Amino acid sequence: KCWVPGWQWYGADNQYHRWLSGMLHGDFGHSLRDQRPVAVRIGEAVRWTLQINGLAILFAYLLSIPLGVYAAAYVGRRFDRITSFVLFLLYSLPSFWVASLLILFLTTPEWLDIFPSMGVGEVGPEVGWWQRLSVRASHLFLPIFCLTYGSLAFISRQVRGSMIEVLGSDYIRTARAKGLSEGRVLWRHAFRNGLFPLITMFAGVLPAALAGSVVIEVIFNIPGMGRLTVDSILTKDWPVVYALLLLAGTLTLVGILLADLLYAWADPRVRLGKAKNATA
Repeated sequence: KCWVPGWQWYGADNQYHRWLSGMLHGDFGHSLRDQRPVAVRIGEAVRWTLQINGLAILFAYLLSIPLGVYAAAYVGRRFDRITSFVLFLLYSLPSFWVASLLILFLTTPEWLDIFPSMGVGEVGPEVGWWQRLSVRASHLFLPIFCLTYGSLAFISRQVRGSMIEVLGSDYIRTARAKGLSEGRVLWRHAFRNGLFPLITMFAGVLPAALAGSVVIEVIFNIPGMGRLTVDSILTKDWPVVYALLLLAGTLTLVGILLADLLYAWADPRVRLGKAKNATA
């Protein structure tokens, strides 16, 4: 017997090439579960994931950037010590545990019963936009909170570490010696050079914003991308799984490309270095 694998070309008329040709035309096939187009199922799930993860990422960046900047400006002082303790405490709490506690204490009649326990708050088209917004906000507040606090702690520590290094530079001491205000030194001169950790993390933000959070979406019963991924794997709905993996890989490459472009915007030396190499 020959145990060496052999290569044989059978032409392009096979399952893989048909799937690849359909994918290039936007046709990912049909779900084995309900025979609906895969693109339709992904489109229904991605809107919920974008709402939840998009808002969570937005809140995390809006809160973590000033916290990290001022913690670096007052490094070693009371503000830095308090924020460091709180952020490390938040970062150490698993999201699935916090989500379970929030459901137990904030959604049950035995305790506070402030928020709905799960779901996204589907309402009819006859409902006004304000009532629709209030229903959606009450349903999505807890999952957004669970996704925000962990990212908030991680991003703020990255900003703090980068800003501490930048604030020790010679040009920052020169700017202070010229009499510039501390706010101008922090936000006009130091912050732009401290952006690089945020830009690096941005390479993973785009795929994360669309890929969804599996744990949070399953716990809160949100029909997003994470829940769709789990359900598709458990039911062996392979056309949906293949499309989700392809989408995640493509978004990762797009995120890396955008991060490189943002590097060139934040640091002109990236472009200058390229020009010097081209003329050498």
